[in-house]
Amino acid sequence: MIKTTLLPTFFALILGFYSGRNSSSNSGISFVADSIKGGIVQSANVKSVPEFLKAKFVVEPELFISHTAERSFIGPGTILLKNGDVLMSAPWGRPPTNFEQLAAKFPVPFQYRSKDGGRTWKQEERMKMDWELAGMISDGGISYLWLKDGRLAFVAHRHVIGLDGGGLPVISFSSDSGKHWTKAKTIGGPEGVWYVMNDRLVQMGHGRLVVPVSHMPKGMGTYEGDHNLGLCFFSDDEGTTWKKSDKPADLNDGRGMAEPTVAEIGDNHLIMLARTGSGFVFRSFSTDGGNTWSAPEATTMIAACSPLTLKTLPDGRLIVFYDHAKPIKNGAFFPRTPLVYAVSEDKGKIWSHPVVVDDEGAKENDRQNIYPSICFTKEGMLVIWSTHAADPSGSFSNGGAEGWKTGGGKRCILAYPKNQFPELK
Repeated sequence: MIKTTLLPTFFALILGFYSGRNSSSNSGISFVADSIKGGIVQSANVKSVPEFLKAKFVVEPELFISHTAERSFIGPGTILLKNGDVLMSAPWGRPPTNFEQLAAKFPVPFQYRSKDGGRTWKQEERMKMDWELAGMISDGGISYLWLKDGRLAFVAHRHVIGLDGGGLPVISFSSDSGKHWTKAKTIGGPEGVWYVMNDRLVQMGHGRLVVPVSHMPKGMGTYEGDHNLGLCFFSDDEGTTWKKSDKPADLNDGRGMAEPTVAEIGDNHLIMLARTGSGFVFRSFSTDGGNTWSAPEATTMIAACSPLTLKTLPDGRLIVFYDHAKPIKNGAFFPRTPLVYAVSEDKGKIWSHPVVVDDEGAKENDRQNIYPSICFTKEGMLVIWSTHAADPSGSFSNGGAEGWKTGGGKRCILAYPKNQFPELK
């Protein structure tokens, strides 16, 4: 286990001020400083600031694809190809009730291509991938990753009927930049309630492939949002065979370590971040490549049980995109806006103040800005996420029967974040 280094009190307060634990205020969104003692977030009263910093845009956020009455855009995966194009796929949400018919006809998603850095997109054919599995690529999310052997890997959530929207994830490989794919195969086992979200696949420095997943074993819950374990499937033979974590990250708060996301932070060391029912993003560490995980502990990032995506910046720092908002109640899934990012200079011990990417709906809590995919390009960070109507009371009605008319896929290009705390390097 990697233990968090305790900071001097004054330095902890200064850094906590920038990390920003928000509280309601008539002047708008505000911060309260935090200190960390043994992984427990504690407040300290200091002067608040009126609002979050705003991201610097190379290209402003814009809706580029709309939901339909049948399907919702969600969980995109993106990759920069060697010719400069950007490739994207999305599982298009949960299918309607005619699941078997839809799965038989459309088991794999469309691909989309951008030739101008993510500004505009063109729909192409469905992925040329043999599919002989139960279920379909739906819900959850998609990951693309260039492997050290030159192949392009594809990992996706698999929705199997009767498994609360879950199922073992699938993997496929391409040797021609996504034109053709190997036959889809499941990762790990046994079959059950498993969830993998977008931008999750990681390859460690020594070659290990790591896929973080959340798992709801039998008897632990009765529906998708119940108690989930955070763990990983991993492969040391280029994706041929898979093992799973012997010791998952487990948090006894009614939600657990749901929809985990990981990044490599050193030799055989990983950090996991996960959504929880405790009002904060929690973290766990592994010192053995994902086989065993430390007891989860709170970060200073306030959030409901809502989506997040962790990535390693080209300069080695960590960046996480999440919805920074105080939950409407314990264990709540909402609010899910504003979409922000935070940066860590020290392998995930301390996180910067949140920087706002999309605050649409934040005042009324009537919008979701969720499941971002991040693609690093020469001009900045291409971010694609889904936006949906939201019920301010916190239900998943998503605007009711007409809710699909609101939102879809949004994109922007962000300037790379500056180094906030160079003294920590």
